[in-house]
Amino acid sequence: MGALLDHVRVPANLTLSQLAGAAVLGYVLYGIGLGIYRLYFSPLAKFPGPRLAALTHWYEVWYDLFAKNGGGQFTWKVNEMHKKYGPIVRVNPDEVHIDDPEFWNEVYGASTPSKPMDKSGKFKHRFGIPEATFSTSHAEQHRVRRAGLAPFFSTQRIRSLNPKISKIVERISHRLSTEYAGTGRVLNISDMWSSMTIDVTSDLAFSRDVNCSSAPDFKSPLSVGMQNIIWAGHWNAHFKILVDVMNWIPDWVLGTLIPPFRPILEFREIKDILAGRNQKNTDSKDPTIFHDILASNLPAEDLTLRRLTDEAVSLNGAGMETTKWTLTVAAFHILSNPDVEARLKAELAAAMPDPGRILPWVDLEKLPYLMGVVQESLRLSYGQVQRIPRVNRLHAWVYKDWVIPPGIPVGMDAYHMHSNAAVFPDPQAFKPERWLHDARGPGGKHPLTNYLVPFGRGSRICLGMPLAYMELYVALATVFRRHELELFETERSDADFVLDVVMPMPRRGSKGVRVVVNR
Repeated sequence: MGALLDHVRVPANLTLSQLAGAAVLGYVLYGIGLGIYRLYFSPLAKFPGPRLAALTHWYEVWYDLFAKNGGGQFTWKVNEMHKKYGPIVRVNPDEVHIDDPEFWNEVYGASTPSKPMDKSGKFKHRFGIPEATFSTSHAEQHRVRRAGLAPFFSTQRIRSLNPKISKIVERISHRLSTEYAGTGRVLNISDMWSSMTIDVTSDLAFSRDVNCSSAPDFKSPLSVGMQNIIWAGHWNAHFKILVDVMNWIPDWVLGTLIPPFRPILEFREIKDILAGRNQKNTDSKDPTIFHDILASNLPAEDLTLRRLTDEAVSLNGAGMETTKWTLTVAAFHILSNPDVEARLKAELAAAMPDPGRILPWVDLEKLPYLMGVVQESLRLSYGQVQRIPRVNRLHAWVYKDWVIPPGIPVGMDAYHMHSNAAVFPDPQAFKPERWLHDARGPGGKHPLTNYLVPFGRGSRICLGMPLAYMELYVALATVFRRHELELFETERSDADFVLDVVMPMPRRGSKGVRVVVNR
């Protein structure tokens, strides 16, 4: 071996420019070799899709970050791919995407010890919280971390917290009556829902009264800061170094350099909670989520300040953004469809003759038309539009005539699922009645709810689903039983999914769904 190395030793008389040239040549040759492998020898070489997408990740980067003056276009590009190539396409060098509602439960099914289903590691860093349960890639580690959170989010536990949610919604209702009703003052209803959802999550999960719903015009710095994290998602996913640099910089310096992130950095300070020095949290009769985590069987490495800080930010972000957007979509479609609004209000008035007494969630979810409004709002708000690929680590997937080797990320997404005309005829129309009378999917084989996936499915289904449902029912029932709202200079594109910024976003330049309160 030593004699062989003697033959390849770099001559001592090479200049710096020659070394640089050799390095560049080596890099070019490596790139050419990698390109040839990806196009002709990769396990994915046989799958249909654009050659450029198979060749380089920069294809996806372009549509995520730069196309149409700012990105947010990759979901639409994937949609074009399916129209051209069929239900299975290769969307980048490492991943295939499937558009088939009947295959969803196969990809997003249960993860078991004999069939571990990992989450693609590519998206681990997109929100800058890589150690949160939501971001955890490895199936076994995810199972352990999720078990520490699960008791708090049980349906029974969430129902016991109904009075707390009602108190927050009552605070918002009071402001609508005293500050907005009859004044002609314009309200961005999305800001209102943001403040509500972050108050709910902060109070219920952390016993922390941030009181965002009392902020002027409902614009709280904390909810704005959470939205800034969402807008950074694509950059973080494609350029992990950005997350590494931000984590390296002390919080006080980062807050000075990037003021919009300061409220998040302040929220991340949970040392007192973990150390038991926050008396409100220690003595609370309603245990916070950290009571459950610290009382669980999590290993010591999962109880560090850094990891639990990621968990706290994750829970607040997830609890705010998707529920806020669902409520915004619901408000727009209710107010822009007089028949829907009239039917909903009639049902609410019959169930609650006294508008001062709002039924609890357990009774509200029995109201059929309100249920249809909630389900249809979830369908058209999608939850999260960016695919979350799964990796079948040990086994191959078989989709029709295609065999997908073990270890290959396979993605699907809620946009394609919820917009499938075979499942949801006239998919862009808001039709609460489609969910009534034991609604079924194609051929009557499955309930229609089988195709509603805003919370995901399987072992990684959103833990906060019961909490989100309670917020949706209580908030919509309260606002539309008590208040007369009217859209103000708002159009469909202000409530439609136009930009894929991980979460669905409306058109650039939108002023949001705005309303006035008539009485």
